[in-house]
Amino acid sequence: MSETAAPRYGLPSRGITQRDVELAADALLRAGERPTIEKIREKIGRGSPNTINPILDAWWKRLASRIDAGPAALHRLPESVAHVAEALWMQALEEGRRRAEQETARDARAAAQTKGDLEVRSHVLTLREGELDTRLKDRERVQATLEAQLEELTLLLRKEQATRDAQTRRVSDLEEQLRRKRKQPAKRAVKLRSKKKSAPKRVDRTELRRRTR
Repeated sequence: MSETAAPRYGLPSRGITQRDVELAADALLRAGERPTIEKIREKIGRGSPNTINPILDAWWKRLASRIDAGPAALHRLPESVAHVAEALWMQALEEGRRRAEQETARDARAAAQTKGDLEVRSHVLTLREGELDTRLKDRERVQATLEAQLEELTLLLRKEQATRDAQTRRVSDLEEQLRRKRKQPAKRAVKLRSKKKSAPKRVDRTELRRRTR
C-alpha cells in the first residue's frame, strides 16, 4: 500500500486509542502533511475532537525528542522526511509563539481598556463625591441658618408672651383699682345717710311760742 493511500486505522466497532492517533499522525507526517484533528479523523474514520486533541498534543510534544533521536526513531523514515517533520514541528512552534503573542497583545489591550474604564469611573466617582460633599455642606449651612432663625423667633415669641402677660396683669390691676374707686362714693353716701338719721332735729322757736300761747 502506498504512502499516499494509507489505510484507515482501528475498527469502527471500538473507540479510538492513543495508538490509532499516533499512527495516523505519523502517516500524515510521512506524506508531508501536517497532522491536524480533522485530518486524523479523516484518516481514522471516527473519533471526536475532544478525544483526539489531547492525544495529538502529546504526540507533538514527543515529536521533538523523536527528531533529536534521529530518523530511526520515526519508524526508519528517510532523512528528507525527518527534515520535513522537523520543519513542521518548527512551524508548529512558531505558530504557537505567534498565537501566544497575539493572546498576550489581546490581553494587554483588554487590560489597558479595563484600566482606562476604571480611571474614567474613578474620575466620575471623584466628581460625584465632590458634588455630594458640596451639597452636604450647603445643606448643613441652610440647616444652621434655619436653626438660628428658629431660635430667634422663639426668643421673640417668649418676649412677646412676657409682654402680653405683663399687660394682662396691668389691666387686671387697673380694673381692680377702678372697682375700688367705684365702691368708695357708695360707702360715703351710706355714711352720710347714717349720720343724718342719728342727728337730733332742730326745733323752730317761733313755732314753739305759737303753740304755747
